[in-house]
Amino acid sequence: MTTSGEQRLEEALRTVASGVTTSPDAYRQVRSRWRRKERRRRLIVAALATAVVLATNGIALWALNDARPDQHIIFTDPTHTR
Repeated sequence: MTTSGEQRLEEALRTVASGVTTSPDAYRQVRSRWRRKERRRRLIVAALATAVVLATNGIALWALNDARPDQHIIFTDPTHTR
């Protein structure tokens, strides 16, 4: 059993829905827009990941380049003595 409020809501929604018109290619347009945004997002993520890897490698090479030959930056063994 529906209440008068539900009936009025249903009537209002039917009135609004009857006034809606769609273009035949609306889905295709929205889908192509979504694909473009998805491609752009993936490209940005790939570019950021590449930039992080390049920066990390650059910092590591810079640190290794500034080290003395007898200084062990990557592995320091306190039991190893020269």
